[in-house]
Amino acid sequence: MQVNLRVAEPEEAKSAGAGWIMTAGFGTTIFGTVLIADGPYGICHLSFTRQGKLPAWNGLRAQWASAELVRNDERAGEWCRKIFSVGPAACAGVQNPLPLQLYVKGSAFQVKIWQALLGIPAGTTVSYGQLATMIGHPRAYRAVGNAVGGNPIAFLIPCHRVICADGTLGGYRWGAKRKQALLEWERGNAHPVENA
Repeated sequence: MQVNLRVAEPEEAKSAGAGWIMTAGFGTTIFGTVLIADGPYGICHLSFTRQGKLPAWNGLRAQWASAELVRNDERAGEWCRKIFSVGPAACAGVQNPLPLQLYVKGSAFQVKIWQALLGIPAGTTVSYGQLATMIGHPRAYRAVGNAVGGNPIAFLIPCHRVICADGTLGGYRWGAKRKQALLEWERGNAHPVENA
């Protein structure tokens, strides 16, 4: 799936969405329930509700403290169908739907990592060390791990494609079972996840 990444200007990031109306809601995927939000510049949040809906909503509120959040689960369901129902072939770029617009705010280092993640092909993985080398900081694998873990747009910015150097999955903010399921789905073997 093709995405375009827009990075918040410093003033935009500082405002935390002041004056913006963001549509946010919960949707169901084969990987569990997600909270997805979009604003004036595209999708700005996608998280799996691992700890429940209220903590997920509060996390979104903290991220965009000054924005007006309008709940719309129907719109979230539409996003889920667009993002998760296309199948692994579309994720791998076999099909070319219109690119999704993503909008992020973060430090220059975080953004560099998130942009590098977008270059990892679906169905493949890299280690934290390899990712650090990709951005020209081969010894910064711990900082890389923190940036990967701080990714605000799960799946679309594919932090699940980063694994440990020994080939084990390593940590994943949304649960190791979900990470495994996402990777297998991208390789063409779908496995639903419940309460991962």
